Amino acid sequence: MAESGEYRSTLQRIMIIATLGGLLFGYDTGVVNGALPFMAAPDQLNLDPLQEGMVVSALLVGAAVGSFCGGRLADYQGRKTNILWLAVIFFVSTLGCSLAPSFHVMLVSRFVLGLAVGGASVTVPAYLAEISPAERRGRMVTQNELMIVTGQFLAFLINAIIAVAMEGENHTCRFVCI
Repeated sequence: MAESGEYRSTLQRIMIIATLGGLLFGYDTGVVNGALPFMAAPDQLNLDPLQEGMVVSALLVGAAVGSFCGGRLADYQGRKTNILWLAVIFFVSTLGCSLAPSFHVMLVSRFVLGLAVGGASVTVPAYLAEISPAERRGRMVTQNELMIVTGQFLAFLINAIIAVAMEGENHTCRFVCI
């Protein structure tokens, strides 16, 4: 079946937007590595080692819950609608992480962010597989997985750049790293 230029362009645009979920998935799982030293600083959240572990694992626990519930929600309200709601959750929870005045707000924000990460990990590949023609389906879903790894790479790269550029500036780095 031949694809028209307009159909191919629309499909490509949808794929790029949808795979941003994969990029955010990877970025959010990797970025905490660079943010922890700043969150642990006395003039920031003053986290102890137990609290640091809880902040890191909150996203993963949220992702497990989000992936478990994400498929059912996508079946109920549709994949596209679910992805739009996940984008809102990504935005709000990222703001919560960036502006968290305390450990508890950070913990809840990271858990909610994990819900979006888990929901995206289930919904985005299914959505991409549904909208793509059979001959391009594998490539499109694989690109989403590649975006996850790219997000992790970007998180570590940005963490390194920020650590070098803002050495000794604890108050600004937490906002950029999250």
